[in-house]
Amino acid sequence: MEEKVKIQSQGFDTNVKNKKKPTKKKLILIFIIFFFIAGNIGFYFQERAKWIYDGQPYPEAKEWLVPANMMLVYGTTLTKLPFIDERSFIMKPIIGLQDYFVSKWQENLPDDDAEKYLGWYVFKYNGGIVQNSNSILMYYENRYSYDETREALDNMWHTLEHIIKYQAKDKEFIKMRYGAFNNLSLAYIKNASIYWYYENKTIIDIYSMRPKQYLLDIEMMLNDTEKTNRYILLFKWISKMNQFYKINHPKFYNDSKKEFSENSRMSDLIAKIVFIFHKTSTYQKIDSFCDIDKNKYLKEHIKNRNILISFLSDNKNYNKSEKQYITTRLKRNADKDFNKICKKLNLIQGIKYGNN
Repeated sequence: MEEKVKIQSQGFDTNVKNKKKPTKKKLILIFIIFFFIAGNIGFYFQERAKWIYDGQPYPEAKEWLVPANMMLVYGTTLTKLPFIDERSFIMKPIIGLQDYFVSKWQENLPDDDAEKYLGWYVFKYNGGIVQNSNSILMYYENRYSYDETREALDNMWHTLEHIIKYQAKDKEFIKMRYGAFNNLSLAYIKNASIYWYYENKTIIDIYSMRPKQYLLDIEMMLNDTEKTNRYILLFKWISKMNQFYKINHPKFYNDSKKEFSENSRMSDLIAKIVFIFHKTSTYQKIDSFCDIDKNKYLKEHIKNRNILISFLSDNKNYNKSEKQYITTRLKRNADKDFNKICKKLNLIQGIKYGNN
């Protein structure tokens, strides 16, 4: 009897110890859940305080923007993990909730406010594509397919069309409108050639000695006047937007002018415009095309190129070989077509490039 009692006693003690282990795990789990919930509540009220304040023009819309921003932060955090981007399966629940909140935010905004049309830029481009591509070129290193890039270009253009047409009332979106316009117009200019690329399996790249995957169909581009005319519109819009912010929001304007990409944007755009003018003989329809004082494209080209070269001379972020490469590229950007059109205009000799 004594042995049985001892055995039962030992068995009872063992069971008591085993019951304590899940209790500790439960406590740890409860603490984790508590801190997660508390952290999210704190995050929510922090975001809400940022967007909902006295004088906020659209408080109802901002009630939906707050959770949309929270989803954006969660999604951006996840995409920092290896092999995860905004297209990954694990992101679908977060993206789904984010899209719902964004749609409700936009529903509560008036049609004539630029804020309503910045959703794709904030949540898809800035929050996804920029994070994943690591380059202004979306198709760089095959991060995005050509079809995905073309779809993004359509969304860029839709956004640009509306934010140039309408102003923003919210103080944060006044600044964001200008930043979005600058970033999207630059991205559009850099990527738009993709509209006219075709697959190639025969022509060899002399540097890699491999077939070039895609080539630019120049004839297709020149015949696509609907899209090539967008370059002309962008030239007008950039000038209009810069003038508006220079007068009404000089700090935003002055800050943007310190960026190399901001100044190179116009240089790249003019190169595309003049190339098309040359190939289609459109320049013949423009009065005084070869007059620096009367041709706005030529005048802007010279101004921006010299600003860029001056920027390179003063900037310490580029080494000597990088500066030389960029300077050489800038000299040849639109000069070649201008010189072919204007026989008496020798841009290479006639313009000071600064310190190379």
